[in-house]
Amino acid sequence: MNNELKNLYFEFLKFQEKKFIEDRKFWFGVREMKLKEKEIKKIFLNYERDSFLEFCKKVKDIIFAKDPLRESLSKWSVDNWLSYYYFKFLKDKKIVDFKKNGKVFLLKKEIKNFLPRPKTEREIKKKIEKKLKIKLALNAPSNYLFKTKIKPKYDQFPISTSSVLFLVSKILEYLPLYAKFLFVGDDDLVSVYLSLADENFKAKVIDIDEALLKKIREVAKRFNLKIETERVNLFQEKRLKEKFVGFLTSPVYTFEGTKAFFNFGVDQLGKDGGFCFLNLADEAIGNRYLFLEEFFARKNLKILEVIKGKIHYPWQILHSEEKIILERYRQLFSEKVVEKSPIISSSLWVFSFVPFKVARPQKQPFYAYL
Repeated sequence: MNNELKNLYFEFLKFQEKKFIEDRKFWFGVREMKLKEKEIKKIFLNYERDSFLEFCKKVKDIIFAKDPLRESLSKWSVDNWLSYYYFKFLKDKKIVDFKKNGKVFLLKKEIKNFLPRPKTEREIKKKIEKKLKIKLALNAPSNYLFKTKIKPKYDQFPISTSSVLFLVSKILEYLPLYAKFLFVGDDDLVSVYLSLADENFKAKVIDIDEALLKKIREVAKRFNLKIETERVNLFQEKRLKEKFVGFLTSPVYTFEGTKAFFNFGVDQLGKDGGFCFLNLADEAIGNRYLFLEEFFARKNLKILEVIKGKIHYPWQILHSEEKIILERYRQLFSEKVVEKSPIISSSLWVFSFVPFKVARPQKQPFYAYL
Protein backbone atom coordinates (compact mmCIF):
# COMPACT_ATOMS: atom_id res chain seq x y z
CA MET A 1 0.00 0.00 0.00
CA ASN A 2 2.91 2.37 0.67
CA ASN A 3 3.90 2.10 -3.01
CA GLU A 4 0.31 2.85 -4.01
CA LEU A 5 0.33 5.90 -1.76
CA LYS A 6 3.64 7.03 -3.22
CA ASN A 7 2.25 6.72 -6.77
CA LEU A 8 -0.87 8.57 -5.66
CA TYR A 9 1.35 11.33 -4.26
CA PHE A 10 3.20 11.83 -7.55
CA GLU A 11 -0.11 11.94 -9.41
CA PHE A 12 -1.37 14.53 -6.95
CA LEU A 13 1.69 16.73 -7.46
CA LYS A 14 1.03 16.80 -11.20
CA PHE A 15 -2.64 17.54 -10.63
CA GLN A 16 -1.95 20.25 -8.04
CA GLU A 17 0.74 21.92 -10.17
CA LYS A 18 -1.56 22.01 -13.20
CA LYS A 19 -4.43 23.52 -11.21
CA PHE A 20 -2.10 25.98 -9.48
CA ILE A 21 -0.84 27.28 -12.84
CA GLU A 22 -4.36 27.46 -14.29
CA ASP A 23 -5.92 29.18 -11.29
CA ARG A 24 -3.40 31.99 -10.84
CA LYS A 25 -5.47 34.18 -13.19
CA PHE A 26 -8.24 34.33 -10.59
CA TRP A 27 -6.14 35.36 -7.56
CA PHE A 28 -5.97 38.83 -6.06
CA GLY A 29 -2.73 40.62 -6.89
CA VAL A 30 -1.54 37.89 -9.26
CA ARG A 31 -3.63 38.59 -12.36
CA GLU A 32 -1.68 41.77 -13.06
CA MET A 33 1.77 40.20 -12.74
CA LYS A 34 1.71 38.49 -16.17
CA LEU A 35 4.06 35.73 -15.03
CA LYS A 36 5.18 33.02 -17.42
CA GLU A 37 4.16 29.43 -16.76
CA LYS A 38 7.78 28.54 -15.99
CA GLU A 39 7.88 31.16 -13.22
CA ILE A 40 4.61 29.94 -11.71
CA LYS A 41 5.89 26.36 -11.75
CA LYS A 42 9.05 27.41 -9.92
CA ILE A 43 6.95 29.11 -7.25
CA PHE A 44 4.83 25.99 -6.85
CA LEU A 45 7.80 23.63 -6.52
CA ASN A 46 9.52 25.83 -3.96
CA TYR A 47 6.68 27.06 -1.80
CA GLU A 48 3.49 25.05 -2.34
CA ARG A 49 4.71 21.48 -2.82
CA ASP A 50 4.06 19.10 0.09
CA SER A 51 6.42 16.29 1.00
CA PHE A 52 5.13 12.74 0.65
CA LEU A 53 4.51 12.44 4.40
CA GLU A 54 2.72 15.80 4.52
CA PHE A 55 0.50 14.49 1.71
CA CYS A 56 -0.27 11.32 3.70
CA LYS A 57 -1.09 13.37 6.79
CA LYS A 58 -3.53 15.58 4.86
CA VAL A 59 -5.21 12.57 3.25
CA LYS A 60 -5.57 11.10 6.72
CA ASP A 61 -7.04 14.36 8.06
CA ILE A 62 -9.76 14.22 5.39
CA ILE A 63 -10.54 10.52 5.77
CA PHE A 64 -10.98 10.63 9.55
CA ALA A 65 -12.72 14.02 9.69
CA LYS A 66 -16.31 14.45 10.86
CA ASP A 67 -16.50 17.76 8.99
CA PRO A 68 -13.66 17.57 6.41
CA LEU A 69 -14.00 21.06 4.93
CA ARG A 70 -14.01 22.89 8.26
CA GLU A 71 -11.41 20.63 9.88
CA SER A 72 -8.94 20.76 6.99
CA LEU A 73 -9.05 24.56 6.82
CA SER A 74 -8.55 24.74 10.57
CA LYS A 75 -5.71 22.19 10.81
CA TRP A 76 -3.78 23.27 7.73
CA SER A 77 -4.21 27.06 8.09
CA VAL A 78 -4.81 27.44 4.35
CA ASP A 79 -7.44 29.04 2.16
CA ASN A 80 -10.11 26.92 0.52
CA TRP A 81 -8.40 26.99 -2.91
CA LEU A 82 -5.53 24.85 -1.68
CA SER A 83 -7.74 22.46 0.30
CA TYR A 84 -10.02 22.10 -2.76
CA TYR A 85 -7.18 20.47 -4.69
CA TYR A 86 -7.02 17.66 -2.11
CA PHE A 87 -10.81 17.16 -2.06
CA LYS A 88 -11.13 17.19 -5.84
CA PHE A 89 -8.18 14.83 -6.39
CA LEU A 90 -9.33 12.26 -3.82
CA LYS A 91 -12.86 12.33 -5.24
CA ASP A 92 -11.61 11.95 -8.82
CA LYS A 93 -9.48 8.98 -7.75
CA LYS A 94 -12.54 7.39 -6.13
CA ILE A 95 -10.84 7.24 -2.75
CA VAL A 96 -13.53 9.32 -1.04
CA ASP A 97 -16.85 10.91 -1.84
CA PHE A 98 -18.51 13.83 -0.11
CA LYS A 99 -22.12 14.17 0.90
CA LYS A 100 -23.92 17.48 0.53
CA ASN A 101 -24.11 17.80 4.32
CA GLY A 102 -20.29 17.95 4.42
CA LYS A 103 -19.62 14.39 5.57
CA VAL A 104 -16.89 12.27 4.01
CA PHE A 105 -17.60 8.78 2.68
CA LEU A 106 -14.60 6.49 2.28
CA LEU A 107 -14.72 4.42 -0.92
CA LYS A 108 -11.31 2.76 -0.72
CA LYS A 109 -11.67 1.38 2.79
CA GLU A 110 -8.36 -0.53 2.91
CA ILE A 111 -6.46 2.75 3.03
CA LYS A 112 -7.57 3.11 6.66
CA ASN A 113 -5.30 0.23 7.62
CA PHE A 114 -2.21 2.25 6.69
CA LEU A 115 -3.14 5.66 8.14
CA PRO A 116 -3.14 5.89 11.96
CA ARG A 117 -6.46 7.07 13.34
CA PRO A 118 -6.22 10.09 15.65
CA LYS A 119 -7.40 9.43 19.21
CA THR A 120 -8.42 11.76 22.02
CA GLU A 121 -6.66 11.68 25.37
CA ARG A 122 -9.80 10.16 26.86
CA GLU A 123 -9.82 7.35 24.27
CA ILE A 124 -6.13 6.68 24.89
CA LYS A 125 -6.60 6.55 28.65
CA LYS A 126 -9.53 4.16 28.33
CA LYS A 127 -7.63 1.87 25.93
CA ILE A 128 -4.53 1.68 28.16
CA GLU A 129 -6.55 1.13 31.33
CA LYS A 130 -8.45 -1.71 29.69
CA LYS A 131 -5.26 -3.33 28.44
CA LEU A 132 -3.41 -3.03 31.76
CA LYS A 133 -6.54 -3.60 33.90
CA ILE A 134 -5.75 -0.62 36.09
CA LYS A 135 -6.84 2.98 36.59
CA LEU A 136 -4.15 5.46 35.58
CA ALA A 137 -2.88 7.92 38.18
CA LEU A 138 -2.77 11.01 35.99
CA ASN A 139 -0.63 13.16 38.31
CA ALA A 140 1.95 10.46 38.98
CA PRO A 141 5.31 10.44 37.14
CA SER A 142 4.97 8.52 33.86
CA ASN A 143 7.43 5.82 34.97
CA TYR A 144 5.36 4.79 38.02
CA LEU A 145 3.58 1.92 36.24
CA PHE A 146 6.78 0.26 35.06
CA LYS A 147 9.01 1.14 38.00
CA THR A 148 12.05 2.30 36.05
CA LYS A 149 14.86 3.65 38.16
CA ILE A 150 15.57 7.34 37.53
CA LYS A 151 19.22 8.23 36.92
CA PRO A 152 19.86 11.93 37.61
CA LYS A 153 23.31 11.69 35.98
CA TYR A 154 21.50 11.28 32.63
CA ASP A 155 19.20 14.22 33.48
CA GLN A 156 16.22 11.85 33.63
CA PHE A 157 13.06 13.41 35.10
CA PRO A 158 9.74 11.83 34.00
CA ILE A 159 6.73 13.95 33.06
CA SER A 160 3.26 13.26 34.48
CA THR A 161 1.08 10.46 33.14
CA SER A 162 -1.50 13.01 31.94
CA SER A 163 1.29 14.71 29.96
CA VAL A 164 2.14 11.41 28.28
CA LEU A 165 -1.48 10.95 27.22
CA PHE A 166 -1.35 14.39 25.60
CA LEU A 167 1.88 13.50 23.76
CA VAL A 168 0.43 10.21 22.54
CA SER A 169 -2.66 12.00 21.23
CA LYS A 170 -0.57 14.64 19.45
CA ILE A 171 1.75 12.11 17.79
CA LEU A 172 -1.22 10.05 16.59
CA GLU A 173 -2.74 13.24 15.16
CA TYR A 174 0.31 13.85 12.97
CA LEU A 175 1.69 10.34 12.39
CA PRO A 176 1.30 10.01 8.60
CA LEU A 177 1.74 6.27 8.17
CA TYR A 178 2.20 3.08 10.14
CA ALA A 179 5.94 3.23 9.61
CA LYS A 180 8.71 3.32 12.17
CA PHE A 181 8.85 6.30 14.55
CA LEU A 182 11.98 7.19 16.53
CA PHE A 183 12.36 8.18 20.19
CA VAL A 184 15.62 10.00 20.84
CA GLY A 185 15.73 9.14 24.53
CA ASP A 186 12.61 7.93 26.32
CA ASP A 187 12.82 8.04 30.12
CA ASP A 188 9.16 9.24 29.97
CA LEU A 189 8.22 5.88 28.36
CA VAL A 190 6.03 7.55 25.73
CA SER A 191 6.89 4.72 23.31
CA VAL A 192 5.26 2.21 25.66
CA TYR A 193 2.11 4.23 26.28
CA LEU A 194 1.73 4.93 22.55
CA SER A 195 2.20 1.28 21.61
CA LEU A 196 -0.38 0.26 24.22
CA ALA A 197 -2.81 2.82 22.76
CA ASP A 198 -2.32 1.65 19.15
CA GLU A 199 -1.20 -1.93 18.54
CA ASN A 200 -0.08 -1.10 14.98
CA PHE A 201 2.37 1.58 16.08
CA LYS A 202 6.01 0.79 15.26
CA ALA A 203 8.77 2.38 17.31
CA LYS A 204 12.49 2.43 17.83
CA VAL A 205 13.91 3.80 21.08
CA ILE A 206 17.52 4.87 21.40
CA ASP A 207 18.99 5.82 24.75
CA ILE A 208 22.30 5.72 26.58
CA ASP A 209 20.69 3.99 29.59
CA GLU A 210 20.78 0.23 28.97
CA ALA A 211 18.69 -0.48 32.10
CA LEU A 212 15.89 1.72 30.73
CA LEU A 213 16.06 -0.02 27.35
CA LYS A 214 15.94 -3.43 29.04
CA LYS A 215 12.77 -2.43 30.91
CA ILE A 216 11.16 -1.21 27.67
CA ARG A 217 12.05 -4.52 25.99
CA GLU A 218 10.49 -6.45 28.89
CA VAL A 219 7.25 -4.48 28.70
CA ALA A 220 7.19 -4.76 24.90
CA LYS A 221 7.59 -8.54 25.11
CA ARG A 222 4.90 -8.85 27.79
CA PHE A 223 2.30 -6.93 25.79
CA ASN A 224 3.50 -7.86 22.28
CA LEU A 225 4.40 -4.27 21.39
CA LYS A 226 6.28 -3.33 18.22
CA ILE A 227 9.18 -1.56 19.92
CA GLU A 228 12.86 -1.99 19.05
CA THR A 229 15.65 -0.59 21.21
CA GLU A 230 19.29 0.31 20.67
CA ARG A 231 21.85 1.73 23.07
CA VAL A 232 23.26 4.85 21.43
CA ASN A 233 25.48 7.66 22.63
CA LEU A 234 24.31 10.40 20.29
CA PHE A 235 27.49 12.40 20.87
CA GLN A 236 29.42 9.56 19.21
CA GLU A 237 26.87 8.08 16.79
CA LYS A 238 25.72 10.25 13.89
CA ARG A 239 23.30 8.14 11.86
CA LEU A 240 21.27 4.98 12.35
CA LYS A 241 20.93 2.36 9.62
CA GLU A 242 17.32 3.22 8.74
CA LYS A 243 15.03 6.19 8.16
CA PHE A 244 11.95 7.18 10.16
CA VAL A 245 8.68 9.05 9.57
CA GLY A 246 9.26 11.22 12.62
CA PHE A 247 10.73 11.43 16.08
CA LEU A 248 10.13 12.69 19.61
CA THR A 249 12.84 14.01 21.86
CA SER A 250 12.84 15.55 25.31
CA PRO A 251 16.44 16.76 25.42
CA VAL A 252 18.62 18.32 28.06
CA TYR A 253 16.96 21.73 28.49
CA THR A 254 20.00 23.74 27.49
CA PHE A 255 20.86 25.45 24.21
CA GLU A 256 23.60 22.98 23.25
CA GLY A 257 21.71 19.95 24.58
CA THR A 258 18.60 20.81 22.59
CA LYS A 259 20.60 21.28 19.39
CA ALA A 260 22.45 17.98 19.86
CA PHE A 261 19.36 15.85 20.51
CA PHE A 262 17.24 17.53 17.86
CA ASN A 263 19.96 17.53 15.23
CA PHE A 264 20.40 13.79 15.72
CA GLY A 265 16.67 13.21 15.25
CA VAL A 266 16.44 15.28 12.05
CA ASP A 267 19.40 13.41 10.58
CA GLN A 268 17.40 10.17 10.81
CA LEU A 269 14.62 11.45 8.50
CA GLY A 270 14.63 10.71 4.79
CA LYS A 271 13.61 12.08 1.41
CA ASP A 272 9.89 11.64 2.19
CA GLY A 273 9.97 14.27 4.94
CA GLY A 274 8.79 13.68 8.49
CA PHE A 275 7.21 15.14 11.61
CA CYS A 276 9.34 16.19 14.57
CA PHE A 277 8.20 16.59 18.17
CA LEU A 278 10.30 18.52 20.66
CA ASN A 279 9.40 18.64 24.35
CA LEU A 280 11.23 21.71 25.65
CA ALA A 281 11.14 23.93 28.73
CA ASP A 282 12.83 27.29 29.19
CA GLU A 283 15.06 26.14 32.01
CA ALA A 284 18.37 27.54 30.81
CA ILE A 285 17.73 28.91 27.33
CA GLY A 286 16.11 32.35 27.69
CA ASN A 287 16.79 34.62 24.74
CA ARG A 288 18.87 31.90 23.13
CA TYR A 289 15.53 30.83 21.64
CA LEU A 290 16.27 33.37 18.91
CA PHE A 291 19.22 31.27 17.80
CA LEU A 292 17.36 27.98 18.26
CA GLU A 293 14.75 29.24 15.79
CA GLU A 294 17.59 30.09 13.39
CA PHE A 295 18.89 26.52 13.87
CA PHE A 296 15.43 25.09 13.06
CA ALA A 297 15.28 27.09 9.81
CA ARG A 298 18.74 25.88 8.75
CA LYS A 299 17.55 22.29 9.24
CA ASN A 300 14.61 22.86 6.82
CA LEU A 301 11.97 22.69 9.56
CA LYS A 302 8.59 24.39 9.42
CA ILE A 303 7.12 25.17 12.86
CA LEU A 304 3.52 23.88 12.82
CA GLU A 305 2.60 24.31 16.49
CA VAL A 306 4.01 25.37 19.83
CA ILE A 307 1.67 24.13 22.57
CA LYS A 308 1.98 25.35 26.15
CA GLY A 309 0.28 24.22 29.34
CA LYS A 310 -0.08 20.52 28.54
CA ILE A 311 3.19 18.95 29.72
CA HIS A 312 4.10 19.03 33.40
CA TYR A 313 6.68 17.47 35.70
CA PRO A 314 5.35 16.40 39.13
CA TRP A 315 7.37 17.20 42.24
CA GLN A 316 10.24 14.77 42.65
CA ILE A 317 13.41 15.26 44.67
CA LEU A 318 16.26 14.12 42.43
CA HIS A 319 18.87 16.82 43.06
CA SER A 320 19.77 19.03 46.00
CA GLU A 321 18.39 22.04 44.13
CA GLU A 322 14.84 20.62 44.36
CA LYS A 323 15.14 20.54 48.15
CA ILE A 324 16.27 24.17 48.23
CA ILE A 325 13.47 25.54 46.05
CA LEU A 326 10.88 23.40 47.87
CA GLU A 327 11.88 24.96 51.19
CA ARG A 328 11.67 28.44 49.68
CA TYR A 329 8.15 27.83 48.33
CA ARG A 330 7.02 26.41 51.68
CA GLN A 331 7.60 29.85 53.12
CA LEU A 332 5.08 31.29 50.66
CA PHE A 333 2.43 28.54 50.37
CA SER A 334 1.30 25.45 52.25
CA GLU A 335 3.22 22.27 51.51
CA LYS A 336 0.07 20.74 49.98
CA VAL A 337 -0.29 23.64 47.53
CA VAL A 338 3.37 23.48 46.53
CA GLU A 339 3.49 19.73 45.97
CA LYS A 340 0.25 19.74 43.94
CA SER A 341 1.80 22.19 41.48
CA PRO A 342 4.34 21.06 38.84
CA ILE A 343 8.01 21.56 39.47
CA ILE A 344 8.39 22.56 35.82
CA SER A 345 6.22 22.84 32.70
CA SER A 346 7.34 22.53 29.11
CA SER A 347 6.08 23.25 25.61
CA LEU A 348 5.59 20.84 22.74
CA TRP A 349 7.03 22.05 19.44
CA VAL A 350 5.74 20.30 16.31
CA PHE A 351 7.68 20.61 13.04
CA SER A 352 7.43 19.35 9.48
CA PHE A 353 10.75 18.49 7.85
CA VAL A 354 11.01 19.73 4.24
CA PRO A 355 13.20 17.15 2.45
CA PHE A 356 14.09 19.29 -0.56
CA LYS A 357 15.96 22.55 -1.01
CA VAL A 358 13.79 25.67 -0.89
CA ALA A 359 14.97 28.79 -2.72
CA ARG A 360 15.01 32.06 -0.82
CA PRO A 361 11.91 34.10 -1.85
CA GLN A 362 12.41 36.87 -4.37
CA LYS A 363 10.75 40.23 -3.93
CA GLN A 364 7.20 40.27 -5.23
CA PRO A 365 4.26 42.73 -5.21
CA PHE A 366 2.82 43.35 -1.76
CA TYR A 367 -0.69 42.11 -2.59
CA ALA A 368 0.28 39.22 -4.87
CA TYR A 369 -1.15 36.09 -3.26
CA LEU A 370 1.18 33.66 -4.93
